[in-house]
Amino acid sequence: MILLQFDEGTYTVTRRSDSIRLLAKEFALLRFLYENKEKAFTRSQLLDRVWPLEYPVERTVDDHVYRLRKKLKRWEEIALDTVRGYGYRLHIRSNMAILPSNPSAQDQEMREVIHSLFRKYHLYGQGKSMLTLLDQQEALGIEVDPFYQLYIHFIVGDLEWLITTTEIPLEERLYWLLIFTHALIEPSESLPLYEKALNSTALSPDQQRELRILNIVEVYAEVGQYERARAQLIETYHVMEKDELVHFRLPVGLAELYLELWGGSDEAVEDQMAILRSGLKDAPYLREIGRFQIMEGLWLLRQGRIREAELRMDDGLDVLKMTLNAPLYLNSAYQILLFMAHHRIEGRLRSKYRQVHAEISKNYGVPAYGQQILNEISTFLSPFPPASDLPLI
Repeated sequence: MILLQFDEGTYTVTRRSDSIRLLAKEFALLRFLYENKEKAFTRSQLLDRVWPLEYPVERTVDDHVYRLRKKLKRWEEIALDTVRGYGYRLHIRSNMAILPSNPSAQDQEMREVIHSLFRKYHLYGQGKSMLTLLDQQEALGIEVDPFYQLYIHFIVGDLEWLITTTEIPLEERLYWLLIFTHALIEPSESLPLYEKALNSTALSPDQQRELRILNIVEVYAEVGQYERARAQLIETYHVMEKDELVHFRLPVGLAELYLELWGGSDEAVEDQMAILRSGLKDAPYLREIGRFQIMEGLWLLRQGRIREAELRMDDGLDVLKMTLNAPLYLNSAYQILLFMAHHRIEGRLRSKYRQVHAEISKNYGVPAYGQQILNEISTFLSPFPPASDLPLI
């Protein structure tokens, strides 16, 4: 799996933890070819797509490809191929497999250590650390558990792989695809999807538990079912105590804060924020810090303190972007829009976050794969409303 992250503000492209700074047109050319990888384009087609309303010659494309090849040389899996007599295409080479002769890859103690490292990195929201470890399997002589191979595709937002791969059956990918649906369609449409999955045998017991006690609470809030959300939180805290789910404390606390922001009193919001501030001092996990900052911004929005809210929400989105946690990053941008719509906030700020959400969605391939995800989930959980009834937002 090769996933590139594009930062349009700095013309920087990032692979794992390694970044390369490009010129504006180099950036635009690479981004277009990456979004259409494995497809060949003529020089004229590339001029039309990357240099619209400009009048460069075909040699311009050749020069930019030459410079890109030099700058991307250290990323051996990425190739800008010349298609003889036609043009260019971007090709992603498969990662080399771990050699079976590598003894440490077969060492059980080493496997347990690696598994523990992944759990810690996930807990702290260190997405780049997980990607680096995965990327260096061969060099380090390790083999990552198959669960994390799937989980990494989920966490970095590789929607193309999640919906098109034939390596892992759909039933094993279903839960991860369901989590993304929250940011693909309106809450009133994603809630029936969650409930259908919970009332089926499609999910494992652990996945059912997590979907029920954590993910669905915020959707209940967004559709105005506050009492149902509160009842679910009571059950959630009971399950957490019974099953000793200590690492759920902060995520569930954030879900409770989100509920209070939508349907609670000012006092309830302040009380829950105080609890979370205290918890984050003892457990400064980046995912939770980013989400908390966004919710602080929502609280400021609710008070009419627009400028302060904008700064706080931007801080939170920056932290979530840094964690490389695509589902949280995408969903948090969407939740800002939902909250603004709920409070009828229009104008510049609404337009700004519509654009932010659109850019994040585009980066993760939502326009290309979002509808396919909905189609596959609907078919798998049939009988279900036809995909045409579940339009992408």
